[in-house]
Amino acid sequence: MKYENPIIKGFYPDPSVCKFKNKFYLVNSSFGYFPSIPIFVSEDVINWKQLGYVLNKREQIDLKSSGVSGGVYAPTIRTDGKRLYVIYTNVSIMRNFIVSTLNPNLGWSNPIEVENWVGIDPSLFFDDDGSVYVQGTSGKNEKEGIYQAKINITTGKLLSNRKLISTGTGGKSPEAPHVYKKNGTYYLLLAEGGTEYGHMVTIFRSENIDGPYEGDKQNPILSNRSTGIKIQCVGHADFFKDNYGNYWLVALGIRRIGHHAYYHFIGRETLLAPVEWDNNWPTVNGNGHVYKEMEGPLLNPQKRESNNILIDFSKVSKIPVRFIYLRDRKSENYILNKKMGLKLKASKGTLDTTQDVTFLGIRQSELKVSYESDFEVGSNNFIKFGITAFMSKDYHYDLYVDMKKSTINLKVRVGSISQIIESFKVNSIKNVNLKIESDEKNYYFEAIIDAQKFDLGYQNTNLLSSEISGTFTGVILGNFAQSNDNLDEVYLKEIRYVEINRQ
Repeated sequence: MKYENPIIKGFYPDPSVCKFKNKFYLVNSSFGYFPSIPIFVSEDVINWKQLGYVLNKREQIDLKSSGVSGGVYAPTIRTDGKRLYVIYTNVSIMRNFIVSTLNPNLGWSNPIEVENWVGIDPSLFFDDDGSVYVQGTSGKNEKEGIYQAKINITTGKLLSNRKLISTGTGGKSPEAPHVYKKNGTYYLLLAEGGTEYGHMVTIFRSENIDGPYEGDKQNPILSNRSTGIKIQCVGHADFFKDNYGNYWLVALGIRRIGHHAYYHFIGRETLLAPVEWDNNWPTVNGNGHVYKEMEGPLLNPQKRESNNILIDFSKVSKIPVRFIYLRDRKSENYILNKKMGLKLKASKGTLDTTQDVTFLGIRQSELKVSYESDFEVGSNNFIKFGITAFMSKDYHYDLYVDMKKSTINLKVRVGSISQIIESFKVNSIKNVNLKIESDEKNYYFEAIIDAQKFDLGYQNTNLLSSEISGTFTGVILGNFAQSNDNLDEVYLKEIRYVEINRQ
């Protein structure tokens, strides 16, 4: 049956999948955003619904002063048959943690630290004899490669010394290890080549979990490098088996733009590919490549449900699950009011810093989208509020109202360059509509303030790309409010997010 990649669109990288009680659960990296570790559920491996987040309580995760490319890296989800476990790295403090649950619908435990475990990209393997192992990358002053140890899954204490079990095939940055067992043989899946255009997936096997591991002569078993395929940077994969015995693989990849100087700006996305076994080695999609248009042994057709959001904040009891916050969420800064909408209490922190900031955003899920917000302003004299196409504190485009100066502005922050590109004086400011549209090449900015319309031009998408900004994330379209006076506030009435085709 045919389907399309990505199966989860936008900034959802480093996918890991686990089958638990006949359902499939998928987690992704979230880096410096909160809530952290988005989790999805599926009954048929092709149609996924977001349940929420693994880490959704402030006491579960420390993201203080984290950049957007810090925070939570590469979670792995696994089960012992009774509980679900997620292991991950908080790079901002360089520590590894495990959380667990009996029911992912009811929340997760507080984290326990993996004692004396360094490196990133941790994974878990539950062996048939009840032993549990942790795998991960090398730490400082260690030989580059994949390390393993036996672990007490309840306490996080290591039960054996760290042991180097693989250095990969020789590609740079061996990472994203996952161990599996099939017909008594242990398989070690890796990513190599770096999470850029040389990314690839390699496979090894051994009769002993500690090795030695031999590599498949066909390595890499998955890579789109050095091809003209639109999907690139494919890697960081995880195997799983569906309810009918079919094997699948999830991986990350990007939709590259351009013909020579390639770039991408909506992030690394989640891809799906079928896997078959030949001579006890896996073959991915027949030829080791993954495409937008795919075919596999699916039970149900893919349902391309809309990612569009139309939300009237005066009519909801909670903020929709897809919205995220920078680093932290101070609940007192986001108050729902049945009459007025969502009250945003201004922060002293700005988008140019790693301080606490009032920010509510959504991952951009398509190249061509429209993001529109309606505000109602009170008697604040000093507040700045608006919408943003945000990649990091050093790379963002902000369309905002400056109440002190009575202006509507477009500010561009690209590296060390920070400049107000357009600014218009406004006669009155009460009802404000702000809009960002994008296509592959540009973001377009418009405002309507008390029935007066302003066209603030456009800016290039490639300046917010990961290739320019050096980020691991994707563009977040969001709302912000800032002021030196923490009493300032603005009401966010509606948000309209639509995937479009701009002519």
